Amino acid sequence: MTTELTATPSPVTAPPVVGAAPPTPRARRRWSGGTIVLWLILTVLIIAPVGCFILLATSPRLFNQGSQYFTLAYIEQTLRGSTLRGILNSLWVSSVVAVLAVSIATTLAWLVQRTNVWGRRVWPFLMWVLLLVPTWMMTLGWGDLLQPYGAASAAGINTHFLYGEFFGPTGIIIVLTTAAVPFAYFIVAAGLQGLGSEFEDAARIHGAGRLAVLRTVLPIVAPALLSALAISFAETMSDFGVAFTLGYHSNFPMATYALFNAISNYPANFSVAAVIAIVLIASTIPPIMLQSRVTRRRSYAVLSGRTRIARRHELRPWARVGATMGIGLVFFVGLGGPLLGSVLGSFVKNLGIYSSGVHLTTAYYTQVLHPSIADKSLGSPLVLSNQLGVVVATATGVLGFFLARRLVSNVGGWGQRVTDVFLLGSVAVPGVVLGVGYIFFYNLGLIAHDLINLYKTLPLLMLALVANSLPGQTRFMAGPVAQLQPSLGDAARVHGATRWRAWRTTSLPLVSRVLLWGWLLTFTKTIAELAIVQILYPPSQEPASVSIQSYLGNYELGTGTAMTVITMVEMLLVIGLALALYRALAPRGWRRIGWTGVES
Repeated sequence: MTTELTATPSPVTAPPVVGAAPPTPRARRRWSGGTIVLWLILTVLIIAPVGCFILLATSPRLFNQGSQYFTLAYIEQTLRGSTLRGILNSLWVSSVVAVLAVSIATTLAWLVQRTNVWGRRVWPFLMWVLLLVPTWMMTLGWGDLLQPYGAASAAGINTHFLYGEFFGPTGIIIVLTTAAVPFAYFIVAAGLQGLGSEFEDAARIHGAGRLAVLRTVLPIVAPALLSALAISFAETMSDFGVAFTLGYHSNFPMATYALFNAISNYPANFSVAAVIAIVLIASTIPPIMLQSRVTRRRSYAVLSGRTRIARRHELRPWARVGATMGIGLVFFVGLGGPLLGSVLGSFVKNLGIYSSGVHLTTAYYTQVLHPSIADKSLGSPLVLSNQLGVVVATATGVLGFFLARRLVSNVGGWGQRVTDVFLLGSVAVPGVVLGVGYIFFYNLGLIAHDLINLYKTLPLLMLALVANSLPGQTRFMAGPVAQLQPSLGDAARVHGATRWRAWRTTSLPLVSRVLLWGWLLTFTKTIAELAIVQILYPPSQEPASVSIQSYLGNYELGTGTAMTVITMVEMLLVIGLALALYRALAPRGWRRIGWTGVES
């Protein structure tokens, strides 16, 4: 027996109720209990810590960082010299990277989901691998591969010219683009997944060619495309790994490195860092306004119980080979070179130093099991990182879904726009800023002594990690959630279902894969996070990233690289296990969007 998940609106219009007044804008914007709770959560997680840090830009006396209660001197100090140059460099680089990342991600998602390109099951998995690799590891991997007497030189390949070009704007754009592609890919792929073939068929019936079909179909997934553009821009603006490595060594300053200098120099200038943080947040307002303007002008709800699986286009043999080679080239640039350099760095003795030949060794992996630094093994830190990943990913997934529903609502008022600004704005705030903001806010006497003392505890670290992941998770879900037709839940409620049952039986099957992807995304980001963890981790409770950094900071690069490789392999195993469990346990209709029935 099957029950069809369709909700067809009735053609009969109900007569108006006599004496009933139409809902006013004031009534639609009335603050409910859920809205108040949501704003309280956002205040605790994002608004208050970031707000405290921003106040340092003009009121350093409030936090005992200066003698002025109000001053504009730090703004003038920031907007000149190398700091201004770094801000301008970050703005134009982030704009270029966002456009490139969304273009590449959209092409990849279309080829993988809508054509018979080879390796359709392999490419999404490799995209997860690309997501796992932090930018600092990409940079070090390419450096190990291209440097004089590096891995390529050991193989007899002269990479002197490529090494010189890599340390400059070209290398920065390449690394940041490959780092932003996974974020854009998963957002666009989730949007395309629920788009059936009927729109393409309708365009072709009216004589449209391939380009005309694309111009017809892609605007339907505009929420996903704009979300991908915004998140790619914000993630690039907030990246620190590339700014610290490529940017610093190539004399190409960027905003995040200028911010790091302001905090790490002695004495620390938190007010200048706060001004840079304001610029990073303000830079996300244009993409927010663009997305809000586009998505509120029309409806993008296309997902329903009658959505059919998209038909794959059969490419000609030469086109199929070319498309497969193009996808392979993208992953070679993003993964092949950096991972080759990193893996070789964990096995080759004295990589980058002139010698008569290449000498392989497993001593670095032996040191992981028998660490040379006391109490710096990888076992306990890796277990703790996985525990943090599970808790943070679950909490972020629940909050992110409800926030995404509010952001794509057509009846939201000014509060919705402000929430959107804070969410995406916090994506552009580097983790070091968020970590420092948590220290200033949760160390206030009113909070620490009169309310709750979370300083130097794991719950505070979890809150900061959730706050760091929540904006990206919300943007990730905004596109697919915008495609859910409200009539599905309304039909279930009309037939007596509770709110929870209506959501579980109508919306959950359609967004289950999106929720799984979002959970895995947050899980991997939590394990790889370094800036927030290094600032807020409790004593004697070091996560894996801090332990790895201890070896790298002590110039034991081989052991640190080996620990990084082991951590990445463990994360891949967790991802593979989660996907296998979903495939084995989830109902068939959950795995195939558009399957029109469920067994009962």
